[in-house]
Amino acid sequence: MNSNKTRCIGLKQAEQATCLPDLLFATPPDWLDKPMLRFRTDDGNWHSWSRIRVQQSVLRVAAWLESKGIKPGDRVGILGHNSPEWFIADFAILRLGAVTVPAYFTDPPEAVRYVFDDADVSVIFVEEGEQQDKLAGYKRESVDTPFISFHGEGESIATISADVQWDNRLEAPCPDRADLATLIYTSGTTGHPKGVMLSHGNLLSDVAAGLGAVAVFPDDLFLSFLPTSHAFERTVGHFLPTACGAEIAYAEAVTTLLRDMPEVQPTIMISVPRLYEKIYAGVQAKLAAGPGLKRKLFDLAQKLGMERFELKQQGKDLAAGKAFVWRLLDKVVNARLREKMGGRIRMFISGGAALHPKIARFLLAADLMVLPGYGLTETSPILSVNVAGNIKPATVGAALSGVEIKVADDGELLVKGPMVMQGYWNDPEATAAAFDPDGWLYTGDIVEMDDEGYITIVDRKKEMMVLSNGENVPPAVIEQHLNQDPCFLQTMVLADNRPYVAALLVPEETALARAWQQDKKKPLPADWRDNQDVSSWVLERLRSDEFDLPSYMQVKRFAFVDAEWTQADGFLTPTLKLKRRKITEYHADLIESLYPDHEQVL
Repeated sequence: MNSNKTRCIGLKQAEQATCLPDLLFATPPDWLDKPMLRFRTDDGNWHSWSRIRVQQSVLRVAAWLESKGIKPGDRVGILGHNSPEWFIADFAILRLGAVTVPAYFTDPPEAVRYVFDDADVSVIFVEEGEQQDKLAGYKRESVDTPFISFHGEGESIATISADVQWDNRLEAPCPDRADLATLIYTSGTTGHPKGVMLSHGNLLSDVAAGLGAVAVFPDDLFLSFLPTSHAFERTVGHFLPTACGAEIAYAEAVTTLLRDMPEVQPTIMISVPRLYEKIYAGVQAKLAAGPGLKRKLFDLAQKLGMERFELKQQGKDLAAGKAFVWRLLDKVVNARLREKMGGRIRMFISGGAALHPKIARFLLAADLMVLPGYGLTETSPILSVNVAGNIKPATVGAALSGVEIKVADDGELLVKGPMVMQGYWNDPEATAAAFDPDGWLYTGDIVEMDDEGYITIVDRKKEMMVLSNGENVPPAVIEQHLNQDPCFLQTMVLADNRPYVAALLVPEETALARAWQQDKKKPLPADWRDNQDVSSWVLERLRSDEFDLPSYMQVKRFAFVDAEWTQADGFLTPTLKLKRRKITEYHADLIESLYPDHEQVL
């Protein structure tokens, strides 16, 4: 690890930087002509921009912003997919000393507008087309907020970046570590999202801490597909490779990853567990459809692969006979899987939600290194990560350098460190509630720690759930929608560490029969609990109940529960709140039936 740290130039870059733009500008001269940003153009081919071209574009856009009256501390919005234009806009805003306010391109118009309203943005960089349509007619009271598109013949990031008139025009000094860099909005269980205030120093300290644990080098190539508006991708897939001189390739979309990976041949990928779950599900589906011998070979490869992994962690290897069998099985079973990922993957870094140990072991046994980690938007975001040579698949690793941790009496993890946020934007009450009297940040997660300080997430103290794709799901909001339907007495949403939202429904049979009769003009079938037509109809009804919720918060599968949950049977608190863990344990088999291993519901 020490030799890796010495070779990792990015670690020194992050430690010495006085602001985030230093990661781009204060770099070795031999990086200037090196490819930095790779992207697919309309002709289907991949193109790259050099670092010096990106630097030039950033300075021109920063000068343009300054000419429009944007000052240090002003908020500037970004709405769009990952792209060189997103990168340029972000670094231009930061170089000017203004504050980047990203909105999620997956959010509906109302959510996007709330973020930009709350942050009081002065300008919005927006991707043309569907994203710009979300801002149609958008105008805040007595404030004219100009939109600047990513591309186009008029004023756009593309045209400004190419305009030499903006060269040497920027006058603003560089910001420093204490200055606010970005507002990242994170959802709560109720109410509107809160803007997490992260400074240049917060983010730089997290980049440095991350590189102190996991080294990245100039010859590394990242394939970026998580939204850059997400704190995980922003730090680990955006700022961190910039510090290290690594190249970033932008996937066209999540749906094109299987095409993009072999073409790009990345060495590092940052992902939430959903990607790994889909890889695992795809393998399992093929095994289920294939001959029994294929399954036996896979199982043997996994067994030997895991044994090999565990020995490697101790600096050992398989005995000669087993090593020979492993090499044969690896060529037959695992090599094809690695080729589909480009054949050069050096590591996967998993975060945003807990990775199931079964999935981690599957990848490690296939000689694909995966490093599960953990963090919060409020901590810039990474707090812990597994490290090569000491990977514990059931954990999220040990705390990064500079992160102080302690476990409260109730098991909640509390943290301190230079990466901890400045607070919530314009919300002093929420900021005060996020810290204990001694300045420790409440994480909301119940944890256990082993003798080496490796952290295992046991449960979420707060009710907020996180899908395996990293999306935050407030179950109470969804349940409030569903509980308004007279067909359901009670509902409980399932989502934490799962690929999609599902629900347990306690039906009101009389109301259900009445609604069915009204819609279908015939009596409710006697076998309605297991009837496919009834199931499809109920899903349609749920869609109607959830019409104003984002797609990822909508129920994809459900199961009827036979009896109402009561205080008497221990499923409700005295104030009639659901005891989620108790209900989940009682209905464990029913819940697992909603998430078949090989089934994918997107």
